[in-house]
Amino acid sequence: MSAKGWIAVETMIVGLATEEARGRIAACADHMGVSRSVATAADVPELLEIHRRSPADLVVVDLAFTGSDPVVFAGAVRARSPFTEVVLTGPISPFTASRAMASGTRALVCGPGAETDQLTASVARSIILTFPGAVRAAAAMPRRHPGSRPDRLTPREVQVLRAMSDGKSNAQIATELFLSVDTVKCHAKRLFRKLGVHDRAHAVAEAFRSRLIC
Repeated sequence: MSAKGWIAVETMIVGLATEEARGRIAACADHMGVSRSVATAADVPELLEIHRRSPADLVVVDLAFTGSDPVVFAGAVRARSPFTEVVLTGPISPFTASRAMASGTRALVCGPGAETDQLTASVARSIILTFPGAVRAAAAMPRRHPGSRPDRLTPREVQVLRAMSDGKSNAQIATELFLSVDTVKCHAKRLFRKLGVHDRAHAVAEAFRSRLIC
């Protein structure tokens, strides 16, 4: 990852092609209490329209999402708000990287060509967790008394919980962890019981609240 000096970010638009990835970002923003500060877009025209109506501090997209020269895309974003920062993710050539940075792109997060939405969503999720609003919301979350902490999760249960926080289905988690779907369901039931919750959304929220994942 290459980046310039960072700035405080309070509003963001994330460009993601898949509905699942957009849902993951929306869920993360909702859990952290900053849903009004985070928007998602399915394509460039939608992103630019959202940005026109309400200029964001930061725009995060995959290189493939831009659909053309990333420098042109960054220019279109800045034409609507010259102070908006742009973060690009995905594989990028040294030539394109140098042009993008020279044009004012704030950061480049390089990664494999496959599953580009996953990389972009992970980057955006990390940024959301540092939003001033998210930090304030997390600080206001009631802390458990030391004697009432949830039962310790196993390393495998933590892996399943972290995958849930990324919006992955049981089938996707099973493939990623080389488990059967039934085994994933068993891990989910056990971690739900340990956390004292009844569904995924509450499990992820409790995990953030108890700092089991971040």
